[in-house]
Amino acid sequence: MSGPIVRNYKGGSIVYFEKDKAEDIFVLQKGRVVLTYTNINGVELKEDVKIGEFFGVKSAIGRYPREETAQVIGAATVLVFKVPEFEKFVSDKTHLIIKMLKVFSSQLRQVHRQVREILGQGEAKNPAFELMNVAEVFYKNGNYEHAVYAFNQYLSHYPDGTYVDRAKQLQDFASKKTPFPLSVPDLVYKPEPGSQTGKLQEMLRTAAVTKDNTPSSIDPNSIQALFDKASTLFNALKYEDAANIYKDLSDRTDTVTQEEEQLVENSLFHYGKVLYKSKDFAASIGIFSSYIKKYPKGMLLKENLYHLALATEANGDRDKANQFFQKVVNIPPLDDSISEDAKKKLKGR
Repeated sequence: MSGPIVRNYKGGSIVYFEKDKAEDIFVLQKGRVVLTYTNINGVELKEDVKIGEFFGVKSAIGRYPREETAQVIGAATVLVFKVPEFEKFVSDKTHLIIKMLKVFSSQLRQVHRQVREILGQGEAKNPAFELMNVAEVFYKNGNYEHAVYAFNQYLSHYPDGTYVDRAKQLQDFASKKTPFPLSVPDLVYKPEPGSQTGKLQEMLRTAAVTKDNTPSSIDPNSIQALFDKASTLFNALKYEDAANIYKDLSDRTDTVTQEEEQLVENSLFHYGKVLYKSKDFAASIGIFSSYIKKYPKGMLLKENLYHLALATEANGDRDKANQFFQKVVNIPPLDDSISEDAKKKLKGR
């Protein structure tokens, strides 16, 4: 085993693209690398890799395609491990393993919270109830094939379950593509028979209530929770509600972590984007301009400038929009999708 190697990247270089085959694990030694990915709500997010931080770990160890694009801003030096080398490196470094587990656990909780928000539900109950809930959400939204599949899975895994009769009835209706019957009462949580689920869930809920009193627990009014909610509303085309949350978030001054600071910055851009989608072009121009003044080196500067150009064009000032598109083209990286879109706009005139 030869050990890790050092790679030097020029500004604008791509370390790896989303959906690339994952074979290497990286550590940022010097410079700046930005990860670009799409969250569960379909919103594109950007995240800076900190000096000394690993990236590309989950996909490489899990042997599945990359979930994000890693791009170098300026120039960077990274240490590159093959998976066996990385496993040997961390095998006796318990603190690194614990740190990564905490990060992965936090990410998983965030995804779970977003999924439940999309389903319109509060806290999790148990797997049987969750499976029925998912099946009924599919059914109510007219996705009959997925609903039938989910009902089948419930009947297969819980043949003596609490909701067997309900699942059979709804599965029959869904298989015939009959709209969800209004006569069926709302799904109500009940512990599965012959299990200790009810007692266990009560214990877990008690523990959760105790934890909620600590500053580190997830607060529905936290920056992260509100940003996720706004993203969900935006994705559901509820622009007015999303705009109100993004606006409030962009004014927050109580950030504690770098991640929260980034979300506040992102909120200002997304506020402008919501206004643009709502066809309030003059107002969106004002917000995009405010972003440039407030965050002249912001993570979303290029994307913000591109949307400023779009809003200016939609507002009837083509000459000024043309100037903005040209500026977008000249901002590194010069070959990304935003630059290509800006070039198409320029050629279209």
